[in-house]
Amino acid sequence: MKALQSLSVLVMTLILLLGAALPAFAGDKYCSKAPTAKTYDIHIYGNTFKDANAKKHMAQGLTDLYRDVAIGDRIKVYNHNATGYDLSLDQCVPGCPDVTLIESLWNNSCSAEVAKRDRKAFNQRFAVATMSDINRDNSSYDIFKAIQDLNDVYKGGHTNNIVAVAISMIPDGINPTDPKAFNRFYVTTVPSLDLSLEFPPVCTIGTSPSSEVMKFWKEVFLLKNVKFDFKPCNRDAP
Repeated sequence: MKALQSLSVLVMTLILLLGAALPAFAGDKYCSKAPTAKTYDIHIYGNTFKDANAKKHMAQGLTDLYRDVAIGDRIKVYNHNATGYDLSLDQCVPGCPDVTLIESLWNNSCSAEVAKRDRKAFNQRFAVATMSDINRDNSSYDIFKAIQDLNDVYKGGHTNNIVAVAISMIPDGINPTDPKAFNRFYVTTVPSLDLSLEFPPVCTIGTSPSSEVMKFWKEVFLLKNVKFDFKPCNRDAP
């Protein structure tokens, strides 16, 4: 119960920190043409998070990732579920770029007050897009379909976008610390598994740190000749 209460507090804090909902802003006027501008593809598998602590870990990871985005970066949020996925957010981070005093005298195309209002609205949309579909009713999911769906977004193609994936990587109903459960699951499901996978480089958010989870997927991906290194989005992989 305390864990659930902590999660609720964290989610509400995330939304409040990111700002209250305000009027919509004009589409892509904030997109940066600078060579340093980035595009983030953020894939949310909220249905794979059942444990309250895992949900809290996911929320914190998303918050950490969001702190790294810059004004003018494009954010694309994909929400995955049992039937497929939807692109729930595709907009650029609002804000006025830093300019010198001289530049500000002849270029006033960006209103700081309007940008501030738009950023608050964008923050709210990001919070809702990333946290609204977490598993609240203990519904079942197919972890292999989730992985295949990620592949299908890119269909083996290359992307220069930063691909961040919020997914637990825990097969439904499996205790992430029980090696015997993973062994049984592997024997009964993996030999006949039909997966066609070719990912771009990805980083993960909220993925279970259990050594059994890591071991299981390394064996699966080795069998399928897939590179997926579980690099956390907020730091370099160990």
